[in-house]
Formats: sequence, structure tokens, C-alpha cells
Amino acid sequence: MLNCPRGGDCGSCMALGGPVVCHCLGVTEEQLVSAVVSSELRTLMEVRRQTGAGTGCNACHRRINLLLESYSSSSAEICSAR
Repeated sequence: MLNCPRGGDCGSCMALGGPVVCHCLGVTEEQLVSAVVSSELRTLMEVRRQTGAGTGCNACHRRINLLLESYSSSSAEICSAR
């Protein structure tokens, strides 16, 4: 990514709490997994409301959905609608 304040290496970008998933709001993977598990979040919209992640440029939606698939307590279909 050009002009990235983190040097453009998003795949290895780390912060306290693990890799940053949402760079716009600085939400880490650990924060997202914790919210998904503790609040039983099942959709991208729920994650956005609870954590703010995914409300900026939307580039992290795919990664958030992957985390939902892995850690959500439901096998319900994941909604990627804004």
C-alpha cells in the first residue's frame, strides 16, 4: 500500500493484541475475536456496531468474515452487507 504509515507491509503489521485487522480504527484480531466470542456476534454488521471495525474503508470485511466463520458460535450464514 503506497504511503502506508506502517511501511506498507500489512501482512506482518503487528500491534498489541496481535495483527491489526481494521487499520482505519486500529482494531486488532484479538479484540475482534474477543468481541465475537463474548458478545456472540454472528454478522459483519454486529461486529461493526460492537467494535467499529469495518466502518472505514471496508478493506477488512473479508478478514472479519473469516474470523466470524472461525469463532462465531453459530453456523448461520455470514452477512457482508454494510
